Amino acid sequence: MPSMAGPEVSATPRPWARVLVLDDEAPVRDLWVEALHEAGYDAMGVARGDDAIGRRAEFAPDLILLDMMMPHMDGFEFLARLRARSPAAHPPLVIVSALGESLGHALDAQGSRILGIAGILMKPVDVAVLLGAVRRIIGPGARHVRDDRHGQSFGERPFR
Repeated sequence: MPSMAGPEVSATPRPWARVLVLDDEAPVRDLWVEALHEAGYDAMGVARGDDAIGRRAEFAPDLILLDMMMPHMDGFEFLARLRARSPAAHPPLVIVSALGESLGHALDAQGSRILGIAGILMKPVDVAVLLGAVRRIIGPGARHVRDDRHGQSFGERPFR
């Protein structure tokens, strides 16, 4: 099973870092968006590649989580359209897919760098692993505050 691929990207903290989640499976998409919110990221879930292309400009994500197997427009077509619209200026991508070893073979290290792929995670992916990959690539979400009454830290995030 391939591990995180692509170049190491600076993990400089960015307040309210934005993550666009592109996955056609609503339960998966909703789980990831909620987990990202809880971790202090501003996240938006989108079910279709064509919708993600349109919303990318208005949402301005710092990272895109991309499922490769979707109806209407699969992840490969999404990558091609994204690259055609902005060849040099698009956020890094993490591919999250059930394609397994075949995906790793299809995307060699050189191709991954050219496409801006910062990582590949295989489905099903543990939420902690997903959040760890996001944190490694774009840094932590919002700053965390300590609640001394309960000894817990809670991430702050913008209200939408």
